This record gives sequence, C-alpha cells and structure tokens, in this order.
Amino acid sequence: MDHVIRKTDAENLLPIRSIMLRKNADFDLCRYKGDNKKDSIHLAYFLNKKIIGAVSLIKNIPTHKNLKNCVQVRGMCVLNEYQGMGVGKKLIENAEKKCKEVGFDFIWMNARIIALNFYLKLNYHDSGIKYEISNIGLHHFLFKSLK
Repeated sequence: MDHVIRKTDAENLLPIRSIMLRKNADFDLCRYKGDNKKDSIHLAYFLNKKIIGAVSLIKNIPTHKNLKNCVQVRGMCVLNEYQGMGVGKKLIENAEKKCKEVGFDFIWMNARIIALNFYLKLNYHDSGIKYEISNIGLHHFLFKSLK
C-alpha cells in the first residue's frame, strides 16, 4: 500500500470536507475563507492515490486570544474507516512541521468536541473558550506554540 502526505489544491479537498465535516453539503459550503490565499497550505493523506485525510493551514489571527504570527488549522478530517490508524496524527505532525519551516510561532484551531481528546494528546492547549458554530456544534479554541 502506498501512503503519502503531500501538498494539494483546496479544490481537491472539497469532497472529503463535504463527507466528513458538512454532512455531504454542496462543495460551495465546504470552501473556507483563505483557501485560495497564496500562503495557505493544503495537505492530503493519500492511500493508493485516494485522499483519506486532509488538513488546511490558513494564516489567520484568532479573535479569542492574542496570538501573533500564527496559522489556523481548518478542515482537518480523516475518513471514518481510517480513523484510529494514526492518519490524523501523521497529518497534524506534518502540518506542524510545515508551519515551523515557514516560521509560524503558533498554530490554532476551533476543535469539535469529538476531536478534543485527539488534539490534547498532541499537546494542544485548551484555552477554556467554548462556543457554538451554527449547524456544526460546540467547539473549543485550542492552540500550540511551535517554538
């Protein structure tokens, strides 16, 4: 089996975002502000040329915390049948490495409740800030220093 994580275009991630994050919503609802910025990074985990996991990294300053020189994790997902196999961990580790190479100081995200323990095990800090995102659910604001 051929496993590889590589950069891709945001458009290639729309199908997995739709399936895993938006209840099979139209692709237009799966695009993120900043997807097409030149400094955005989109990573896909390929298994035999099939995308089974994805993450996008978009330069963005959070409104919840005073973090400078940071990048936001968006659209992090792994197909159900591949969860629990280390795919998500490898994606996040690869994303953090890319962010360090670029020179970011912090990485942050709005994490769904179901993913909270996953990120805490990877040493993300739970700020204690929680909020509801319409039509998606309760999220926690998490961050991690890359220094």
